Amino acid sequence: MTGDDDATADAPDRSVDDRRRRALVYGGLAALAGTGTAGAWYVSRDDPAPPQEPDDGEPEETGAPDEVDHDGETAPSIVRRYAPDLYFGALEKWYPTDPRPYVVETAAGSVVDGFTALDGYAAAFREAGAPPAPTVFYSVVEAAEGVDALQYWLYSAFDQFAVNFHWHDWELLQVFVERETGEPLLLSASAHSRASPNNEFLEPEIPDGARPGILSEVGSHSSASEVNGLVPTFERLPTADLLSDVTNDVVDVSASLRAPFAYGLPRDEGARLPFVLPELDGVPLHEHPSLSIDRTDLIDERVTVGSWGGLPVPPGDLPLREPGLVLAHPESRLATGEGDGDAAADATYALEPIAPLREAIDDFVGPQLSFEFAVPGFAEDAIASHITSVGVPWEQDRFADPLSDVTDPAHRRRVDGAEPTGLTDRVVGRVRQLRAGTEGALDGVSDAARDAVAGVAGVSLFAPQTELAVRLASEDPTATATRGGAFGFLRVEPGPHLLVVNGPGFAPIAERFVHEGGLVRAGGDGELVAVATEDAGWIRGDGRETGGVDRVRVVEDYAGVIYEGAPAETDRFAVAVHREGKYTVEVVDRDGRLGAYRVTADSFDANGEAVREEVRTGKLALARTLRDEVAELYGLAESLSESARDDSDGEHDPALDRLSRARRAADGAVAAAEDGEEEPADDRLFDVGSALSEFRELLAGEDRSGYDDAAVAAMAPKALAGIERVDAAVDAPL
Repeated sequence: MTGDDDATADAPDRSVDDRRRRALVYGGLAALAGTGTAGAWYVSRDDPAPPQEPDDGEPEETGAPDEVDHDGETAPSIVRRYAPDLYFGALEKWYPTDPRPYVVETAAGSVVDGFTALDGYAAAFREAGAPPAPTVFYSVVEAAEGVDALQYWLYSAFDQFAVNFHWHDWELLQVFVERETGEPLLLSASAHSRASPNNEFLEPEIPDGARPGILSEVGSHSSASEVNGLVPTFERLPTADLLSDVTNDVVDVSASLRAPFAYGLPRDEGARLPFVLPELDGVPLHEHPSLSIDRTDLIDERVTVGSWGGLPVPPGDLPLREPGLVLAHPESRLATGEGDGDAAADATYALEPIAPLREAIDDFVGPQLSFEFAVPGFAEDAIASHITSVGVPWEQDRFADPLSDVTDPAHRRRVDGAEPTGLTDRVVGRVRQLRAGTEGALDGVSDAARDAVAGVAGVSLFAPQTELAVRLASEDPTATATRGGAFGFLRVEPGPHLLVVNGPGFAPIAERFVHEGGLVRAGGDGELVAVATEDAGWIRGDGRETGGVDRVRVVEDYAGVIYEGAPAETDRFAVAVHREGKYTVEVVDRDGRLGAYRVTADSFDANGEAVREEVRTGKLALARTLRDEVAELYGLAESLSESARDDSDGEHDPALDRLSRARRAADGAVAAAEDGEEEPADDRLFDVGSALSEFRELLAGEDRSGYDDAAVAAMAPKALAGIERVDAAVDAPL
């Protein structure tokens, strides 16, 4: 390859330890590689002896029929045996290649410069019309007693994704094999970043002639294992006829969603993924004066969103992901045509040791590219700097300690028996979209009540129209993308964090939380709710001049909890909701006192904002909220009475009578609290509770006061919630 010899000619001498390690990996393994079948890469271990290091530190000539790379090193047969088949998306631009042609000599040493690599790679791609110099680098590292990790490192000149972009990208597939038999024990395919759970498969069946398959995510190159044979798709969960492509443990993301703790790909999971156009110094990268790339050298415009802020709704016309090029090792049946029914490889890659790169390259450099997230507050702000590049391979823990990259505790236990506590430090959640209509989920009512509230509910919860970006802002910020709305972070450090969710055409979401270890669910119960920008009304509250705001909970009457968490700003909060919903805003102040107030469509001003300048807690705030909630329940009961009952005989409605009594008592409680009369206020609150209890008894009676099952299912929980509000108000100070 052009430039290889020049890049390595002046490489410094290796240390004795480096030479010994290199001899072990490339000499010892190669010497034994030809002694048996492809799976038997060591001879009998009854009397093991260490491989002999040649005097010059170079591997011996063995005569084994092994592949010879450009440096004269030999790839052991076990490495060739499991060299993966690589499946890329149709829109991919940066395929695995050799970085050495882009080395630049500087005062800091021999570096791969981001500008040089991007320009050079793009030019070579345009000229050839095909990926230039496809290359996979390998290393073999002992992972545990009797277990070795075959590491396959893939370098791309650039990373452009939905949540970040950066110069240089290194991805890794590790195949853990039993040394005696050469049988695969575990596949671990690197995810989007060290904070994202890898896609792993324990004890895969890879018969002779087959290889591990790797699905590479467009732009980011994160890898998902392809094990179940349905190529090139990624199945997160098994079916009656098909294995899952991961064996990662299943976690309760929320009360209604259990999912494998694996990154995976948004491929074949329904939602669309918008990409971002990278910028540097305030201009798009393809227009930067220091670069000569074209717009066509970046991810296709059809899936790229230049500015999130200007979109009123998520882009619904993005094309779904489609399969693209397939790269394979020359001995793969995809390359030789021996596979029955297998897709043919479009090109083959060179398989080369990674050690010479360490000698030829001192660093990978380039100016930081950032991506902004809006943070909801009284005035939306933006935060950046969350680049998730994992850095140079040999500076990563997993380069020498392969098990440090295994993200599933059960997989780790299977390999070395360890119980790594750090792998349980997780944050998970799911984002759903709040939209008009009742066709979606109504978490605030039971399934039995859906028909009853169809005429009064205005909004419900749906799967998001596009995937969203999720940023975990901490000392070492990182970001990921949702897959089917779900997301997960791994190795989250103890302490305070800010979680921000953004997406093109969505109003941003943010909450603060403190991670104390274990599994943390975003939003308290794992559910976060996003709203399209054009539908968003902003509920803003300021508690700086009152008792402060420690926690906020926003509940839609029928859709359920929309937001729950600590506000992004100290003592102030901003929550985006759908303007057609009806909401109760519950707050906890710095002293643990409760407060609440109602927000409906009429609460929003011309700018779509419902601002509470002084958020208050205590008896008066709760009594006012109770009054509004009882009035809402009366309206619901009245509408259901008209549609479900025959009142033509003029008979008095005892259920509505009880609710009328509750409304009058709630009015009295508010008036007394406004006058500072605590005891009369509590007396009237008790009257509200009594009337609501009698209303519930009527619904539980033999004739259910004339209401059908759906109506009872809709009203009874709201009456109970009113009684609980009474108790909170009675206990609260004025």
